[in-house]
Amino acid sequence: MKQITGRIFIFGYGSFGKHLYKHLYKHNKNITVVIDNTQTQDVQDSQANIVSINIKQNDDVLSLGIDPKEDIIYCAMNKTANNLFLVLTLKTLFKEINIIAISNSYENARKLKYAGASSVIDLYEATARRFVNILTKPAVTRAVDEIIYKENDLKMAEIVLPENSAVDKKLLSQFDFKAHGIILIAIIDKEKGNDLYFVDHRVDHKLDSGDTLVVVAKKNDLERFQKFLGNENG
Repeated sequence: MKQITGRIFIFGYGSFGKHLYKHLYKHNKNITVVIDNTQTQDVQDSQANIVSINIKQNDDVLSLGIDPKEDIIYCAMNKTANNLFLVLTLKTLFKEINIIAISNSYENARKLKYAGASSVIDLYEATARRFVNILTKPAVTRAVDEIIYKENDLKMAEIVLPENSAVDKKLLSQFDFKAHGIILIAIIDKEKGNDLYFVDHRVDHKLDSGDTLVVVAKKNDLERFQKFLGNENG
């Protein structure tokens, strides 16, 4: 596999940062992990190149020697508020910098984009379309897969809607999938053949029996949702 060029800076070494480092290091050894010296973090057993700074001090950030045209920044701190502050700081210091930020909700992802993040990995709302647009390198894809699916006990599944299900003939806007712990990614509409349609909030798709839903959910939520629809056997 081709090496990722340029240096990589990973801000944060919690659960997100450690996974990113683990997978990215296989393809680029020039990685610097940056931690906030105002917060306690367990880095004693790490062999990573770790630098401790005060992320709220511009001089400390500048001391890292970041090249905004060549280097890639991952804002992977566990608290989204810290990632947001960091994105704002980096965009103030480096207008052209490439920042990939991690978020834990749609609302936070929106804020990070407005703050100036080049791309946002939304851990709980990531769809296949976002993966294509955001994750262009296999190493990052594997890291995010592990964070999303392994760390959160999530699985992807295809559900065929039975006759007279609770969502039959309803528009997407009329049903709250999130209330059932379900993230709807795409739909295969039986009336339109076998084409896969990614969920787009601008299109209010009508659900019919025989349609296939591509979803992500925790195992228990998925089982409950299957029963709710009338698909006892999935």
